[in-house]
Amino acid sequence: MLITWILGKDIVGYVRGHKWLIFGTLFFTSISSLFAVIPAYLLKPFVDLGMLAKEGTITWEIPWISLKQGTLLGFEISKRVILQGVDQRTLLTFLTLIAFGSVLLRSLCSYLGSLLGAAFSTKVVNKVRIDLFERFLNLHIGFFHGMKTGELVGRANSDLSVMQGKISEILTGIIEHPITAAVFILYLLYMNYKLTLLMVIFVPAFAGVLKLFGKKVKKHAEKVQENTAELSQRYHEAITCIKIIQGFSQEEKELNRFREEAVELYKRIMKWYRWHLGLGPLMDSLSFLSIPVTLILGRVVFGHTLGEIISIVFAFSKVYGPVKKLALINNNIKTLQGSMKRIFEILHTPSEIMETKQPVYLQSFNNRIEFKDVWFGYDKDNFVLKGISFKVMAGEMMAIVGSTGAGKSTLLDLIPRFYDVSKGAILLDGEDIRDIPLKDLRKKIAIVTQDTILFNDTIANNIRYGAKEKTMEDVIEVARLALAHEFIMEQPQGYETIIGDRGVKLSGGQRQRIAIARALITRPSILLLDEAASALDAESDRMIQETIEQLKGKLTIIVVAHRISSILNADIIAVLEHGEIVEIGTLKDLLKKNGRFSYLYSLQFNQH
Repeated sequence: MLITWILGKDIVGYVRGHKWLIFGTLFFTSISSLFAVIPAYLLKPFVDLGMLAKEGTITWEIPWISLKQGTLLGFEISKRVILQGVDQRTLLTFLTLIAFGSVLLRSLCSYLGSLLGAAFSTKVVNKVRIDLFERFLNLHIGFFHGMKTGELVGRANSDLSVMQGKISEILTGIIEHPITAAVFILYLLYMNYKLTLLMVIFVPAFAGVLKLFGKKVKKHAEKVQENTAELSQRYHEAITCIKIIQGFSQEEKELNRFREEAVELYKRIMKWYRWHLGLGPLMDSLSFLSIPVTLILGRVVFGHTLGEIISIVFAFSKVYGPVKKLALINNNIKTLQGSMKRIFEILHTPSEIMETKQPVYLQSFNNRIEFKDVWFGYDKDNFVLKGISFKVMAGEMMAIVGSTGAGKSTLLDLIPRFYDVSKGAILLDGEDIRDIPLKDLRKKIAIVTQDTILFNDTIANNIRYGAKEKTMEDVIEVARLALAHEFIMEQPQGYETIIGDRGVKLSGGQRQRIAIARALITRPSILLLDEAASALDAESDRMIQETIEQLKGKLTIIVVAHRISSILNADIIAVLEHGEIVEIGTLKDLLKKNGRFSYLYSLQFNQH
C-alpha cells in the first residue's frame, strides 16, 4: 500500500480504519491534478488564433479519440471542431471561460482533497497520541527511571506535532505532484516528443540533488527533535525545582545552562534549514537552464508557432513545479520518519511486567505474604536485594528499618509488581504474585509514599481517585479514619476545595493524611507505607501513628521507617543492610540480641 511504502509499516494499523478518507483524498487530489493541464493547452489557440490570426472567421479544433475497428489499439486520434465560423472576440471569451471553469474546479477538488487529507492526518495522529499515553501508563516503572521526563514530554508534544503537520501534506502532495507532472509530460509528448525526450537529460541532475538533500534533511531533523526534547526536560526541571533553584540563588547558573542548550538547538535548526531551504534555489537554477534550450530548439529546430512555444514553455515550467515540490516532500518524509521513529520506539517498548497466560484469581487475602529467597537487581550484574526471605501473616504489622540505600523502598516496590523479582518468588496466600492478574493484585494493595503525589483537583476527588464510584459518605468515613476530616472542613470549600498542583495549598502533614485516606477508600487488604511520616513535624507524625494504630489488625501493614519510635508497636521488625536481612524478630527479641537494631534504637533514643 502507498501509505505503508511512504510512512513505514508502523503506521499500517492506524490507516486501516480510515480507508475512505484516504480514497477521498486521492480521488479529489487526482481530479485536481488532471484539470491543471487545461490552461496550458488553451495557450496555443489563445495566442495563435485569438491574437496573431488575421481578422475573419475562426475554427477551433481539439484532439479527439475515436473508436475504430481494424486498428492496432482499437482507436484513432482525430480532431473535433469545437467552434466554427466565430470571430476572435468570441473565441477569446470562450477560451477564458473554459480556463476559469477549469481553475475553479481544480481549486474545489484541491480544497476537498486537502480537507480530507487533514481529517485523515488528525485522526491518525490522535489515535497515536492516545496509544502513546496508554503506553506511558502501562510501561514498567524502570522505563521511566531510565528516561528524562522532559524528553518523554517532548516526544509526546513536538514529535506528534511534526506528524500532525506532515502526514496530510505528504499524502496530498505524493499524489497531486506526480499526476500533475505526468499529465504535463504527456501533453509535452503530444506537442513534440523529440523535444520532450531531449529535456530528459536534466533528470539525473534533479535525482542526484534530491537524494543528497533528503539524507541530510533526515539526519538534521532527528537531531533537532532530540535537542527540542532536551530543552523540554530543562523546562520541566526548572518548573518542578523552582524553590530549590531560587533558594540556592542558582537562577543565573540555570539560565546559562539553558542558554547554551538553546544556542545548540538554534545551530541544529539552522543546519536543517540550510539543507531544507537550499533545495529550492538549486533546483530553480537547474530548471532555468531548460527554458532557453526549449525556446531555441522549439523555434529554430522544430519550427513551432509562438503560441505552441509559449504553451510548451508553460508546460515545462508546470512539470518543474511538481518535481520541486516532490523534492520538498521527500525532505518532509525524512523529517516525518525521524519523528515517527522516536514515537514508535516508545510504542514498541515491551513492558518488563508481563501478565501470565494462566492467571490465578484470589477472591480475598486472608493468610500471609511470603518472600522466598528473593533476589532483585535493576541490572543483571548488580543485585540490590539478596536472598530475602520472611513471612507476614494477615492482619500483622511488619516494619523494615535500615541504613539509607539498603533497599527498603525497593523491597516494597516488588509487592505490587512495580518490578519483578530476578530470582525467587513472592507469594500471596501461597500463590506467586506473577500468576495473579496485575489489576487484581493491585486492588488488594494500597501505597503511601514519603513523596505524596496529589492532583490539582478537589480534596474529595483526590481521596476517591482509585474508586470513583465511592459516595461522599465513603470519602468522609476514610477521611475521619485518616484524621483528616477536621482540617478538610476548615478549608474554604471543604471537600470541594481545589488543592493546587501536587497539593501545594496544603501542608505536608495534611497532604500525607489525604494520601492515607486515598489508600483506604479502595478497601485494600495490604497497606504499604514507605517512610510516610519521615518528613513530617512531630504533631503530624503523631497523627499518622494514631491512624496506623487504628488500622492494626484490620489490614496487613508493611512499614518502611527511619524513626524507630514510629514502629515500636510492629508485630515483626526486619533490619535490612546492603540488600540483606541481617536481623528479624519482635522488638524485644531484637533488643536482646544487642545487634544492629539495638544500635539504631540507641542512636535515636540516646541510650549509649
